[in-house]
Amino acid sequence: MSRRFRTTFGKKTVVPFKEEDINNMMVNCKKSRQQAEEIGSATKIYLWDRNYMILVVGINTAFRIEDILQLKVDNFQNGIIYLREYKTRKEQQFELHPNLWKDIKGYIDRNKMVSGEFLFKSRKGINKPITRQRAWQIVKELATKVGVNYTVGPHSLRKYFARQFYEKTGDIITLQKMLNHSAPQVTLIYICWGDDNIYNARKNFYLGS
Repeated sequence: MSRRFRTTFGKKTVVPFKEEDINNMMVNCKKSRQQAEEIGSATKIYLWDRNYMILVVGINTAFRIEDILQLKVDNFQNGIIYLREYKTRKEQQFELHPNLWKDIKGYIDRNKMVSGEFLFKSRKGINKPITRQRAWQIVKELATKVGVNYTVGPHSLRKYFARQFYEKTGDIITLQKMLNHSAPQVTLIYICWGDDNIYNARKNFYLGS
């Protein structure tokens, strides 16, 4: 009898976004930003730009939402990111993919951000980041607009990164270390890698001429 592993993160276990849904969410943000530009609404231009970049940073860094919301202009220097994780207090420092650095720098430049300024600001207060609750609302609203009907939240962005990394590289050990997990089995559970994936992998694998 095979052993079953179960785990719960929070009240409901969120799952990784599907690739099609993430793409649709990002396209929707771009379209909404373009519409805001057409009517000349500076506030809406920023909000849609901000929401789009939350998705971009979330799916490309695998940071928890608490860490994403604490990012400031100062966390980025010449394509290198540095931060101390809120949950684990571990330091993270690595070179960004050139395209990701281009996206982030473009966002900073477009919005004329300066040293000490939060990347994802709230409209309330002066230089205050949006709250974790607001980030949850933003992600849920974006997901609902494109018809997502499974359990998601900001953590689904981190899980999406993890799932995509494993599917594209098969490197569970590196992914485990990226996520600071205790064992590869924990990481496989985390990315919702199950029997269907194993079945399909075996069906599609053939050795011979």
